[in-house]
Amino acid sequence: MTESYPTWQTFATTLAGESIRWVGKPGLESWDAIRPSTRLIAEALSVGPGQRVLDLRCSVGVCGVLAARHGASVTLCDDSIVAVQAAQRTLELDGTSGTVIHGQPCEGSKPLQDFDVVVLDAPRGREWVRHLLTMTAEVLRPGGKLLLAGPNRGGIKGFIQDANEIVGPCSVTHAKAGHRLAIATRSTVAGGLPSAVNHQTCEATVRGQPIRFITRPGVFSHGELDAGTRALIETMTIQSGESVLDLGCGSGVVGMVAAQMGGQVVCVDSSAAALEATHATLDMSGVKAPVLASDCAFAVRDLRFDVVATNPPFHQGLGVEYEVAQQFVRDAAHVLRDGGRLYLVANRFIRYERMMEGLFSEIKIAYEDNRFRVLEAV
Repeated sequence: MTESYPTWQTFATTLAGESIRWVGKPGLESWDAIRPSTRLIAEALSVGPGQRVLDLRCSVGVCGVLAARHGASVTLCDDSIVAVQAAQRTLELDGTSGTVIHGQPCEGSKPLQDFDVVVLDAPRGREWVRHLLTMTAEVLRPGGKLLLAGPNRGGIKGFIQDANEIVGPCSVTHAKAGHRLAIATRSTVAGGLPSAVNHQTCEATVRGQPIRFITRPGVFSHGELDAGTRALIETMTIQSGESVLDLGCGSGVVGMVAAQMGGQVVCVDSSAAALEATHATLDMSGVKAPVLASDCAFAVRDLRFDVVATNPPFHQGLGVEYEVAQQFVRDAAHVLRDGGRLYLVANRFIRYERMMEGLFSEIKIAYEDNRFRVLEAV
C-alpha cells in the first residue's frame, strides 16, 4: 500500500516577488500549482515582526511562509488533514515555523484570539464560508484585517457581501484572472457574535427505520441525507460481528447504520468537520467506534476488514478529479480480507469498474437507478 500511495512532491515558483517552494500531493486542490486567489492574497499580504497572522484555509502553506519570513507569528489551519501535512512540510522546507492546526482555531480546548490579520482563500459553499467568516470575527482583534479572495464563479461576490455583514467594512482591492480580493476591517461589535460552530440534527428513514444524525457546514451533503449515501446504506449487507470500514465517513451515517446492523465499525475521513460530525452522530446514537483522521485509508493501512463502504469524492474545489477516488479503491482492496466486500456508490457516469479491475475477483452492480449505482466488489 505504501508503494501505491501518492508521494509528496516539491514545487517552486515566484510569489509576491519572492522565490518559494512548497510540498504537495494529490488529494489537495491545486496541489501542483498556486491558485490565482492565493496569489492575490500573497501580493496584498503586508505584515511585520510580532504581528499575529491566521490562515484559515492554508492548503500547502505558502502564505504562512511569506508571513513568517517577515517576522510574523503564524497559525495555519485547514479542514483537510492532507493540507495540514503539506503545510507543515512546506514550513520545514523553507526553514520557517508556525502552528499548524487540523480544524479551526475556535474549536479546541484553548481557542485562539486577537489576530492582527486573517487570510481566507474561500472554499465552495456559502454556508461554509459564512461559518468561517463568523469564526474570523471571533478571532480577529478590532481593527484587524481580513484578506478574502476567491474565483468569481465560486461565489466570491456573495462572500464579500457576507464579510461586510459579519466581519466589518469590506471592499474589493484587486481583481485578476476571474478572481477577486477584498479586505475587511474588523468592527467593534456591541454584544456577542453568533457562534461559529453550527451543528444541525437531521432525520431520515433508512432501511425502513428512522435515523437521526448530525451535520455541520463544510461536511458533504450538509443538512440532509444525500440520495447516493441512502442507496449505499440500503444496498450494503452487514453480518453481525463483521469488521466494517466507513471510508470517507462524512456525517457518520453509514458507520452508524453498519454498527446498528451488528458491524464492528471504524470511521475515517480527512476532514476535521466531518470527524466532528461523525463523533456527534455516533454519540447521539449510542454507537462506540473509533473515528480517525486519515488521508484516504492510510490511518488503518495495517488493519483488515470484512467490509468497506464508501461514497468516494470526485470534486476538488470547482473542478473534477478522480485521483483520490482511485486511491479509495486501491486502499479498499488493500485493507479487505480475502473474500471481503467493497460497497461503493457513485454517479452512473463514473465507471469505477475500470479502477477495480485487477484488484477484485468479482465486481457486480448491486443497485442502480437513473442517478446512482452501487457496486459490490469481492
